[in-house]
Amino acid sequence: MKKILVADDSKIISNIVSRVFKDEYEVLVAVNGKEAIDIIKNNVDDTIVGILLDLNMPEVDGFAVLDYFKENNLFKRIPVCIITGDVQKERIDRAFNYDIVDVLAKPFTFESVREEVEKIINLSTLR
Repeated sequence: MKKILVADDSKIISNIVSRVFKDEYEVLVAVNGKEAIDIIKNNVDDTIVGILLDLNMPEVDGFAVLDYFKENNLFKRIPVCIITGDVQKERIDRAFNYDIVDVLAKPFTFESVREEVEKIINLSTLR
């Protein structure tokens, strides 16, 4: 089964994504950037088809995950959508310096998260 990684320290967010996609994808959850990087390293079999990544997480933040993606040339393999409640222009602009697909502002609806995941899944199949 294809997998979606949700890297967010909010259980509410990971629960929403898990509920929306429970019948279609295995949803992997990381509560910080270190866990996200570990999950990515342990799933090198191309089953992760997209990542929803929060920028503000404890221990290791989303920008460190983006740096890891850049250093390891992973953007071509796994599309990334930023999910964030921090809509400061500087942080959003900084995120778009990476090869991300989009930014989804919190709070979001079931429909908006489904649309974003479908967008990254479609990109994943093109890569």
